[in-house]
Amino acid sequence: MTTGKHTPSFHFAYVTNFEDDTVSVIDTRTRKVKATIKTGRGPFEIAVTPEGKYAYVVNNLDHTAQVINRKTNTIIRTIRVGKSPSDVGTSKKFIYVTNAADNTVSVISIKTQKVVDTIKVGKDPVGVTTATRKCGNKSFGYVSNHDSNTISILDVKRNKVVKTIPAGVGPDQIAFTRNARLAYVTTDTDVIVIGTQSRRILKRIKVGLKPIGIAITPNNRFAYVGNEGDNTVSAISLAKNKVIATIRVGKKPGIVAITQDGKYAYVANFGENTVSVILIKKNKVIDTITVGRLASGLAIIPL
Repeated sequence: MTTGKHTPSFHFAYVTNFEDDTVSVIDTRTRKVKATIKTGRGPFEIAVTPEGKYAYVVNNLDHTAQVINRKTNTIIRTIRVGKSPSDVGTSKKFIYVTNAADNTVSVISIKTQKVVDTIKVGKDPVGVTTATRKCGNKSFGYVSNHDSNTISILDVKRNKVVKTIPAGVGPDQIAFTRNARLAYVTTDTDVIVIGTQSRRILKRIKVGLKPIGIAITPNNRFAYVGNEGDNTVSAISLAKNKVIATIRVGKKPGIVAITQDGKYAYVANFGENTVSVILIKKNKVIDTITVGRLASGLAIIPL
């Protein structure tokens, strides 16, 4: 990363407020809302591009993706995608948007900020994540097809599905380990661990009720899972693949993101318009930040 006064801050967390049609920008140093950005209808998820210049928000109700300039925290482009976009992921060159209502993924070029491809996947694709590092000399991404109970594996160089694999009942959000050898995927009932080389389910981890979001710490030691059904976050030891702490947060916690320094987990509480801040060292909530109505998505600059 380059430094200088024009470099976007690494300390911003972006929260999509579904009912307000806004994005709240939190400065993670002060844990205060620094800005509020007006979006399209029903902003649902958000991701930051690898170089940190842009954030992409998907608007579920008007079928668009919007580009936020992170230096100015303003929207600079609106892009038509598929029906009911639900999640957004990034690779070095592309943005991937899952379109839940038409079973596709829209591929947006970061350079041109235009849709360059549409990929057919399974039923109700709700999650998409790309591997930050190559595994077996391949760059890839996973798309969770909630109603097909499968994952579509993408070749992110050719933007094609290369394999479809079983993924439990109702797969949702996905997180890769640092070496991209394992994928942790939330399902309707648990978290599954998939070997990305064998493409098989290696382990099932019991967490709270209705797990949704998942994020892995920079040191690759822990995963944090937002359990919408019982208002908790499960902390998983990756060495043991076991829950080591259960943390009570706000109502209907969903998406989780980890700060770059690995000290805090931020959790969007869809049911009460807040973000819970967890101190990872103690697995304890140390702050609750009020944002807009129905906080659905959350992103911090990629690690």
